[in-house]
Amino acid sequence: MDQRDRRFASTLAKGLSILQTFAPGERGLGNRELARRTGMPPSTVARMTYTLTHLGFLQQSQSDDSYRLGPAVMALGYTARASLLFLPTAEPLMQELADKVKMLVALAVRDGDAVMLTRCWRPRNTPSIWLTEGHRLAVDKSSPGRAILATSKAAVADNPLLMRDREMLQAHGFVASIGHWNPDINACAVPFQPEPSLDPVAFLCGANSDSFNEQQVLKSVGPLLLKAVRKLENSLGIPGIRLD
Repeated sequence: MDQRDRRFASTLAKGLSILQTFAPGERGLGNRELARRTGMPPSTVARMTYTLTHLGFLQQSQSDDSYRLGPAVMALGYTARASLLFLPTAEPLMQELADKVKMLVALAVRDGDAVMLTRCWRPRNTPSIWLTEGHRLAVDKSSPGRAILATSKAAVADNPLLMRDREMLQAHGFVASIGHWNPDINACAVPFQPEPSLDPVAFLCGANSDSFNEQQVLKSVGPLLLKAVRKLENSLGIPGIRLD
């Protein structure tokens, strides 16, 4: 986004960039660390955190003056998740899949240059990889991000990886990631478009590479994930994504 655009609210953008700086599991961030991560002057960060705290988007610790996300952010998160109208139908299907393949199953949505996990299903009574709701993964390196990118129309400027992902999606219905995002993790993802007017999201399965090899990705888990997504589409009465 060109910040010289007169329609662009730069102050709002700065406040939102403060909120986006927090990562899952962090206990709190001070103004100095927020300034380092955002590249904003400390005085600007101090004004932003003061305002965001006053509005309930941040909470300040009384012991060390660090900040963490506040209840207003959580309220927005619950509202956003409730807008995913297909989620109640997906819940039993994806939990059943997680239990069957004994690994993490998750829903990822596009968030700029990343995808964010918005719902995770873990196999009952079986350990799974550490990724949790709120984690952001690079859109061009993770299986869900690459699956979403592969739904776009082909262009001359497409890089070789995107072209291969699109070919795999057309041939198999899913995109595989063999150590691409993390050398210790293998995964596969299937794109899903709940409505024609909405951007695609993606469902994924992932596990440590020592227990989830390439053969399992391609021959077992990938097809099972695709089957679960197709069942979800049939239950909702919506067509699958068309790849031109």
